Amino acid sequence: MKKITLITVLTLFVTSLSAQVGQARLLKVNDGQMEKFTTNISKKTQMYNNSEGSDTYYTFQILSGPNTNDFIRVRWMESIAELDSNSTDSEELKYWNKNVAPYYTEGTSRIWTRNSNLSHTPENASGTDLRRVIYYNYKDSGEQDFWRFRQRVKKAMTESGYGSAMNVLWCSSGCSGNWVQVRFHHDGYVGQEADYGDPLQAMITKYDELYGSDAYEQDSNSVDNSLMPEGRRIRHLKLIPEMSSMN
Repeated sequence: MKKITLITVLTLFVTSLSAQVGQARLLKVNDGQMEKFTTNISKKTQMYNNSEGSDTYYTFQILSGPNTNDFIRVRWMESIAELDSNSTDSEELKYWNKNVAPYYTEGTSRIWTRNSNLSHTPENASGTDLRRVIYYNYKDSGEQDFWRFRQRVKKAMTESGYGSAMNVLWCSSGCSGNWVQVRFHHDGYVGQEADYGDPLQAMITKYDELYGSDAYEQDSNSVDNSLMPEGRRIRHLKLIPEMSSMN
């Protein structure tokens, strides 16, 4: 009974009926077309995606891994139902097809759902441009250990006063397996180094206070065992403000 109750609670943490959703597309810039791509996508964003009521887009350049220097373009929505509003005959889409589409090759498209229960968004967090993203792929049998750790990390971050944002998103379409991304927000690499100093140690100390001596290490090991082979990938992304909605 205890195990069934725990799984039920964790399921509530993982799923939400009205969660924020990001449709993320990988854009591979064609050789020699970087300047035209970045200039025209910036113009398009400022023209069509920077006013109240317009679709919201964020553009990140990939800084590490096989797709270094390519881009991830994310349409950010309050609900997946907004995808029904896509128009194949809008002036916005016509502009994109004429002025941006010739300069890139489209890669994989995925839909990610943000888990607000497990994400940490401190009120005093400042604007940041660097994301250290850990992509996890866990086994079906490892679901309980994986999500229990994320639940506990959120609580320890809150109670320790961790000052930087951390967002947890699960892949709701376009992935093979149980993929999750945990996005840590930093003010550049200097900010990452600072965040992983005293603030991280304070969070781990709080975690062990809440859940028992050495609980953080033990639960981290359980997460390692819950993952598929090569089920952990780390990438750095940089937010490009001029190519993103700032409304």
